[in-house]
Parts: sequence; structure tokens; C-alpha cells
Amino acid sequence: MHDLLHDLAIFLAGDFYCNSEELGKEEEIKIQTRHLFVDLSHCSSKLYNSISKVESLRTLLLFGNFSSPNCNIEGATCEILSKCKYLRVLSFRKLDEVRNLIGKLIHLRYLNLSWTDDIKTLPESLCNLCNLQILKLYQCSELTTLPSGLHNLVNLRHLDIRGTSLKEMPRKMSKLNQLHVLSSFVVGKHKDNGVQELGGMVNLHGSVEIKKLENIVDVEEAKRAKIMDKKHIDELCLKWSSGDDLVSSTQKERDILDNLQPQNGLKELKIKGYKGTIFPDWLGNCSYENMTRVSLKSCNNCCMLPSLGQLPSLKSLRIEGFDQLRSIGEEFYKNGGDHHSSHIAPFPSLETLVFHNMACWEVWHVSESERFPQLRKLEIRNCPMLKEEMLNQVFFRIVSSLSDVSKVRKLRIGDLFINRQTEAMFLNGGTLSISGCESVMESALKAMISINHHKYDLVELVIHDSCDSLTSLSLDVFPNLKNLHVKRCRNLESVLMSEAPHAALQRLSIGFCDKLVSFAGEGLAAPNLTHLEVTWCSKLEALPCDMKSLLPSLQSLNIQRCPNICRLAEGGLPPNLKSLEVGICEEQMRDLSWMTNLHALTHLTISDASSIIWRHWSATSFSASPLSNNYTLIGVPSWRIWKEKSCLPLSYYFNLDGAVCWENNARTSIN
Repeated sequence: MHDLLHDLAIFLAGDFYCNSEELGKEEEIKIQTRHLFVDLSHCSSKLYNSISKVESLRTLLLFGNFSSPNCNIEGATCEILSKCKYLRVLSFRKLDEVRNLIGKLIHLRYLNLSWTDDIKTLPESLCNLCNLQILKLYQCSELTTLPSGLHNLVNLRHLDIRGTSLKEMPRKMSKLNQLHVLSSFVVGKHKDNGVQELGGMVNLHGSVEIKKLENIVDVEEAKRAKIMDKKHIDELCLKWSSGDDLVSSTQKERDILDNLQPQNGLKELKIKGYKGTIFPDWLGNCSYENMTRVSLKSCNNCCMLPSLGQLPSLKSLRIEGFDQLRSIGEEFYKNGGDHHSSHIAPFPSLETLVFHNMACWEVWHVSESERFPQLRKLEIRNCPMLKEEMLNQVFFRIVSSLSDVSKVRKLRIGDLFINRQTEAMFLNGGTLSISGCESVMESALKAMISINHHKYDLVELVIHDSCDSLTSLSLDVFPNLKNLHVKRCRNLESVLMSEAPHAALQRLSIGFCDKLVSFAGEGLAAPNLTHLEVTWCSKLEALPCDMKSLLPSLQSLNIQRCPNICRLAEGGLPPNLKSLEVGICEEQMRDLSWMTNLHALTHLTISDASSIIWRHWSATSFSASPLSNNYTLIGVPSWRIWKEKSCLPLSYYFNLDGAVCWENNARTSIN
């Protein structure tokens, strides 16, 4: 209900409505109250005991856990049930026991006992509530049986038993022909509580879960359930209990599932624990035009997937725990016996494809005509027999066939998105992420670069712990690239740019690329680059040349652990530089002349410089620099060395271990 409608209803109810939270400590519930809301966590024993005095109550909603230590909650509850006999709506939570007195509330239409963890059974008197329309038992986790006379509640329209531990349904449930919502049906072993009892429930709507299908003895029982005739079911979940997968006849299992075929308007289908070896033909038939989600789980005897490629609206497919499946081939995409399927491109709408826990899966065939043009997410987890070469081929074909691949805005390749045991591809909101299998990652990037040799709309490229075969990276195919992050691309030697300038690039970060030697020979012409970071590149000999003119917008420069750089900047650093961080770069630190024109510099960090380098400097090198006296951050190895050389003005502050800095005369800790 919308908040405005809720407020309007309360206003119109006037004194007939009462919320215990609005009562003071001494106030009592008015006798004329018809609709009462009580938060038990803030309810005194006096208030709770007074509820039974309001005998004209029609609605009683009790929420929260009772916290008053001096109240006989059981006695007060019995008093309420015996006195408030005109109740139409009753909601209890956290009851220890449901009393027989509840059967006297013959006017009750709505009963909610959800989250009452301690109740294991319900009293038979509940079946006297002939006017009851809604019964909610959600998350009554200890509840194992329902009253045997439940079939007498002929006006019941809504039964929610999700999260219960029911062993079987009560008998003669088919008499509840007014039921619109039945969250679950637990198949029993007897004639009158088997799956055939569903046949009388002709008005079921929404989502239905049928559990313990292993209790079906005769194939005809499944047929008499008349699942096909239930035209208003949107979601269907069929479950066999986990355990022994050995069955007397796999053909019988297939026939049972065949007779549980749903109507063609179904939107979501889940099958768990199916014991057969193959699926019936209806599963995947193109007549299911509205089906958008399919989940097949723990079908351990199955050696072949159904032909799901012909479902025209299928967007999400999850396949998990097929222990006997070794190969996915032609049958996955098209049904050879269906003449209509040959004219339909397989998986035309599929966006999410997930494979988990496929112990024996070795082969996956994806031919030129059997690709996934709308795929946004592909995840493969714990499939140890599926070889990297096979994944390489599959990923390359899928990426190269994506209808939106040229419109990808962000490409992320690496293991920083998901755990190491998972191979995954995500295309979501213009972001393509690939993780897990190194050769697959490289193929994906090559596909982006090589297909038709055209340019892409990519604005962000992240490569992390992958693409080891990549020796050079050209930015020319990504003219709109704003952010480039490369980390542990072990064989990368150069970053190239032949078509200058690159006006879109704003951030460039390269780290742990041990073989990186140089940037573009003519310089890195990126007039809008604001942040440049190069770290742990042991063979890098020089930063981009002519940075002063080619990188006029650069504001932040971070150079760490690049010992072979001879000079920090040939021709000087960009004049707009505000932040400079340098560490373990011995050669370029001997001369501080590059600091003389940095009039905008407000943040300087020099870390891990050796004692020899510090002895090279004179105090005048710093005093002559334009660095603001109030913004100084320097880490030096030894106070004695600096003390001997120092003649700086007192406005410079140093912490010689590099652990504390001073900014604007305020002490600040740093990492």
C-alpha cells in the first residue's frame, strides 16, 4: 500500500484505529478501537493485558519480540483469543504454541503466524475457521505437519508455507478449489495426498513449488495433477529430494516429468534433482514464448541438456550440478525433431548464462551459427575438466559475435572481479568484464582490437593479472578512452599512440609491468590527461618525452620503484602539476632542477631515497623551489644526515621516517 493511501485510511478510521507506539506509558487502548497495531518490543505488560478488554476488535497486528519480563504472555494471549471473538484479521509472531482457542475465532479471514519458529504443529481447531481466506505460515521452520482437516477450509484462497519443514501435505487438498495462491505442495506417499490432489485446484495463480516428486509411484498420478490446465501459473518449480540418484527406470522418471508439462504461458521454470537421463521434448519447445528464466540444478543422471536454444524470450539460464554431462553440442541449440526450430536463431534473447559444478564436462561446441548475440553475463565455476583451449575458443566466438561489442564502454580483464576458480564474462551497462582464464582474456581483448579493425567507444580499459602475450598496446583503436589501468601485464613492452593527440585520455596507470621499456616514441600527446601513475616498472628507461608541452593538464604524477629512469622529465614537468610523488628512483633524484618551475605544486612526497642521494642535495635546492612553505611532505632516512646539511627556514617541517607529515602547520599521519 502506498504511504498516502495508508495515511488516508488511518485518517478515515479515526478513533477506530490505534497504534501502540503513539500511546503514552499511562494511556490505555480505547474501548471503541477496532484496528490495533502493537509493537511488542515496546509494549508493557499492562498494555498487553489490556488488549483483551477491547472485545470489539476486528484487526489485531502484533509485531516484534515481547520484552517485558513480568508478563504472563501465554495467559494474556489465551485471554485475547477468548475475549476478542469478532476478530477478522490476526497476526502473531514468535509464538511458542498455537492454542486450541484459535478455533473459536469463526469470523477470522486473515491469519498470519509467520516466523513462529517454535511451533511444530497446528491445532485441529484451526480447521473450524470456515471463513478463513488467507493463512500465512512463512518461515515457521519447525512446522512439520498441517492439520488433517485443512480441506474443510473451503474458502481458503491463499496458503503460504514457504520455509516450513512439512513432510507431506494433509489429505484431500483437492477440495480447496478456491485456492489462488499455493506457495508449495509437498507430495505425500498416500493415495489422497499425492500429486494428483493438485488436479482439483483449478484456480492456482503465480508461483507454485512441487516438492518430493520422488514419491510419485504411477506415471498417471502426474498426469492427473493437470499442470497443463493451470493457465495462471507464471512460475513453476519441480523438486526431487536430494540423496540416492539410483532409480528403477529412468524412462519412468522422464514420463513423470513429461506429464508435469506446464501451460505455454509460463515465465519461469526451475527443475532440481531430476533423476532421469534425458529431458522430455516439451522442455525447450519454442511454443513457450513467454519463458524468460530457466534453472536446472542437481540433475545428476542427465547426460544431455535439453534444447533450450529455441526459447525466443529466454534471458537467464542457470545449469548446475550435472555430474554425468560430458559434452554440450548441437542438441543444446536446436531440437532436431522440431521442424520449426530450424528457422530460429538459437538463444536470440539470452543475457545471462551460468554453469556451476559440472564435474565431468569436457566439451562445449559453439559453431559459427550458434552464438549468443545478446549475452551480458557468462559465468563458469568449478568445471575442472573443461580445458582452457576449449574456453578460449568459446569466449572468442561469443565476444566476437556480440551485437553490442562495438558499443562497449568499459572493458575489464583480470582476476580482481571474481575468485580464481571462476571463468566469467560480463557485459552490463556498457561494461565488459572477463575473469579467470588468461588465454580467454587475451582473446577477448584481441577480438576487440582486431574485428574489422574499426574503432570502439571504449571509455575505460582495465587489465589486471592477464594478457601476458600482449607486448604492445595501441591507444589508436580507442579514441574515446578516458581511463587506462594496466597491472601485471608481464610482457608489455610499450604503450603506443600513432594518431595524436588523444584528447579523451584523462587517467593513465601502469604498474608491475616488468618488461615495459618506453612510451610512444614521439611522446604521449594527451592534452587532457590529469593523472599519470607508473609504479614497479623495473626496466622503464624514461617517462613520456616532452611532457611539459604534450601533457599541459597534468595535475598528479606518481613515479615509484622505477630505478632505471635517468631523468624525471626531459624538458621539464608540466607547469600545472599540483601533486608529485617519487620513490626508489635513484638517478633522477640527484638533480632537483626539475622543481624550479612547478609554481602550482602543493603536495610533494619523496620516499625511500638512500643516504647517498640525500647527501647530493643542498638545502638551497629546496629553498629555491617554488613549493609553498606550508605544504611540505618529505620522507628521509636519517635525521643526522639531514641535520648536517640543513639550513632550511623553520617553516619547513619534516618527519624523517616518512610516517608523519605537516600540512598547514597541522600534524597528519600518512601511510
